[in-house]
Amino acid sequence: MPAKPNDIRTATRYTYWDSPEEFTCPLCNSKLRHEFNNGGRRIETMKGPLWVVTNYYSCTNQDCEMHKAFPAVYPSTIKRKRFALDVWAKVIQHYFKHHLNYSLIVELMWDDWEVSISRGTVKHICEYFEMSGKQYMDEKVLNDVKSSGKIVLSLDGAQPVKKEPSLWVFSDRLTGHVLIARNLESAPASKLEGLLQEIEELYEVPVVAVISDKQRNIVNAVKSFNRKIPHVFCQYHFLDHIAELIASKDSHLKTTIKKAVRQLSIVAKSNLADSNDLYKLFLPISEELKCAISARGDRFKIFPGIECHANLKYVVDKLEPFRSYPLSPKLSHSLGSLINALTTLLSETQQLRDEITSLIPDLENIRRIFGKRANRSQFIQKQIDKWVYKLQSRLKRRSLEYNPHNIKWQQSSHKLSCEKVWQQWIRLVNSYREGLFVAYDDDQLEFTNNAKEQLFHRSKHHFRSLMGRENISRIFLEHGGLYSQLIDIDYSKKNVTSILLASETPLTEFSRRNFTAQYAMVKRTWRIREIDTGNFAQFEENLRELGST
Repeated sequence: MPAKPNDIRTATRYTYWDSPEEFTCPLCNSKLRHEFNNGGRRIETMKGPLWVVTNYYSCTNQDCEMHKAFPAVYPSTIKRKRFALDVWAKVIQHYFKHHLNYSLIVELMWDDWEVSISRGTVKHICEYFEMSGKQYMDEKVLNDVKSSGKIVLSLDGAQPVKKEPSLWVFSDRLTGHVLIARNLESAPASKLEGLLQEIEELYEVPVVAVISDKQRNIVNAVKSFNRKIPHVFCQYHFLDHIAELIASKDSHLKTTIKKAVRQLSIVAKSNLADSNDLYKLFLPISEELKCAISARGDRFKIFPGIECHANLKYVVDKLEPFRSYPLSPKLSHSLGSLINALTTLLSETQQLRDEITSLIPDLENIRRIFGKRANRSQFIQKQIDKWVYKLQSRLKRRSLEYNPHNIKWQQSSHKLSCEKVWQQWIRLVNSYREGLFVAYDDDQLEFTNNAKEQLFHRSKHHFRSLMGRENISRIFLEHGGLYSQLIDIDYSKKNVTSILLASETPLTEFSRRNFTAQYAMVKRTWRIREIDTGNFAQFEENLRELGST
């Protein structure tokens, strides 16, 4: 019989049969008898080790399934597991919620709680919970979908690496649950149609609508599956295609400006400021220029190329007054050369900048039309037709093609003229028309497939956090489908332990320590027209110090 270790100072815990039916078998109501105990075993908790003596019981009825000796389990442990449920819950939270890898979890468990746990045990706990969580979610999803009585299906595929299989995820937008996930080498319409039929048979409720982007294989699959159900084309994907034609021009504008600014002497050689007085003097301006070209956009409202151009114009305007300062010929020449170079750059990129700004109002207009969610499809369609008619009128006045059926697709490029962009917009509206306005007539339908995109993004973020910058293709395909089903689980300690215990007695919630990771980061302030960086004041101070010497 094992002896209690000397380092365990807490009282020994004994497990007993505890039931409102007293000492009777829950299956056949016969009497139970005590058989033996295991002498005790060590259980590691986050509050220190425990010595738990487990008692075994058996049913006196020889025909009962509980006739063989069975243990009365300690309520905060899992059968035949060394670590208590609070340790399991913390490991699971670190991995699934905070995206920490196995090795880092081992270190944190010791640093924060002095719990010594191996990497293999952490891996086993996470894999155990994958299966427990899947069983929990499968039952929950089945019950929720059947209670709903219908499915509004959202589907999309993610391919982490080109020429590799894609992970396709099918979810129900009414309940928010992932229904199935499959790795597919290819996804022809016939295969997707078969998966749609599989979903209806599995959940025994009808698919009443579909939300997706306008991939031809998806469109054909839905038509073959049930032509009568509404098929919503993702509005975000449509607007993204509209914005892409502007973004390609803006991206080229930003690249041109960044390349030219980085080639300026005071920027390219700013690292020599400690050994060169001229570069030291202009170091604040160099930093201001680096801020000016570090602009970031949000696809629809802020265009980084336009922001870079405006920032450079701001820098030039702030530098002009320094021409009147009493400067040496060499310094005056350097300042003048810098201003002239920036002015030339602004002039050379002005035409591209004007093209972009002339297209932005049309983008804002169509986004404003689609944003009127309270209106019905007939009204929205009329507004979009007016938007298209304006584009067609411009093309007609220029004697250019305006019939969408005669306009051929062209790759987005900064070289496309505004007229070519208008033609591509007209073609896009026509190709999306079939499913672009459907959601406005049914309050249960969503306008975008963004939930699916966010699901893929969160899944990839999880695996990138674990794998670093390594190729996540294999791990994403192996575990991405399963993780997509576990991603929305409530990872609170109470819920995690209830999933692990399943039908056993729930664990009383312990107070837990919150872990917050803080990372110090230095970022450039690209909104220099709104936020004073202090660089011009420092430059002026440098000039005064130079004058005084």
